[in-house]
Amino acid sequence: MKLLGRRAKTAPTGGGSPANARQGGHRGKGLRRLISAFLLLSVLAAFTRPGRRLTRTVARRLDARVECFTEPGSSTYARFFAPIFGRLYDRVAEDVIAELTARRRARGGLVVDLGCGPGDLVAELSRRLKETRITGIDLSPSMLLWAGRHATADGRVKFLVGDAGDLPFNDASVDLVVSTLSMHHWSDAAEVFAEIDRVLRPGGVALIYDLGLLAFTPEEMAGIATEAGLEPADIVRERARGGIVSSFFIRYTLEGIE
Repeated sequence: MKLLGRRAKTAPTGGGSPANARQGGHRGKGLRRLISAFLLLSVLAAFTRPGRRLTRTVARRLDARVECFTEPGSSTYARFFAPIFGRLYDRVAEDVIAELTARRRARGGLVVDLGCGPGDLVAELSRRLKETRITGIDLSPSMLLWAGRHATADGRVKFLVGDAGDLPFNDASVDLVVSTLSMHHWSDAAEVFAEIDRVLRPGGVALIYDLGLLAFTPEEMAGIATEAGLEPADIVRERARGGIVSSFFIRYTLEGIE
C-alpha cells in the first residue's frame, strides 16, 4: 500500500552514511508525530464531549469496515480479542453473582447477556451459576456460531439472534441484564434502555459496562434516561471496580421498578 505518494530510492548499504542518518531522523520524527497525534486524540476523547462522540462514531465505523461481527472477522475476535477481556469477565461475573444472591434470584432466575459476542461471559456465568438460566443475545449470527459451543442440551444456557432495541422477552420476565463492550454500538441508546426497563422484573437489575473513552458522560446519560421514559437518577454511572483492567470501564446500573 502506498502511503507517501512516491517510493523512496534505495539507499546504498553502509553503516553510517549521511543518507541513512537522515532517513532514520525522518522516521523518528514521523513516529513522534504519530504518537503525539494519538495522545492528542486520546485526550480529546477522554475530556471533551465532541471527542467522545467522535470516538464512538469511529469505533462503530471501524467495526463495520473490518467486519468484526461477521466472518472472517468474528473468528479473529473470538480467538484473539475476546480472551484479552478475561479479567473483566471475571469481575463482571462476580458482580452478577453478588446482585443475584442479594436479591435471592440465583436459583431459577433468568440472566440475559446483551451483545454476548462469542459467549465467553455466558460460559463464565454458567460455570458459577448452576441453577440459573442464561440467554445470550447478539445481532450477529456469525458471532453466535462461536457462542453456540457453550449452549446446553437442556436449554438452561442458550443463544438467540436479537436486536437490543427489540428484545425477545415478555414484560417483567428477566431478573438481570448484563452487557459488556456493547453500549457504544447502540444506534439508539434510549430505545435500548427503555427495552431493558420493560423486560426487567420488579427488583431486577441491569449492569451495563463499557470503556470509559467510549462511555456516555453523566449529562448525556441524563438525556438518554429522559428520552427512555426514566428519571436521570434511575441510571447510576460509576467507575467499574476490581483491578487495573476494570478501572478502564464505566458501569451503568438500572434497577427494575418495584
